[in-house]
Amino acid sequence: MPDEDAVLNELMGDLGEASKSIRASRRLLLEHAMTDDPRYLRLAARLSEALDATETAFREARRQRGIG
Repeated sequence: MPDEDAVLNELMGDLGEASKSIRASRRLLLEHAMTDDPRYLRLAARLSEALDATETAFREARRQRGIG
């Protein structure tokens, strides 16, 4: 089995990058005032959900690393 800390550290790095990308996508929508357009409200909501899920997974990986 691979070193659990190494796996969790890599996961945390990947999740951190994913969070940055999702934040950048949300910021792009906001900068172009696309969140005011009803056609993009669902996309903005999905990006918010994705960011929440990614940050939750990051916290869980950090918690697991602290336990292991």
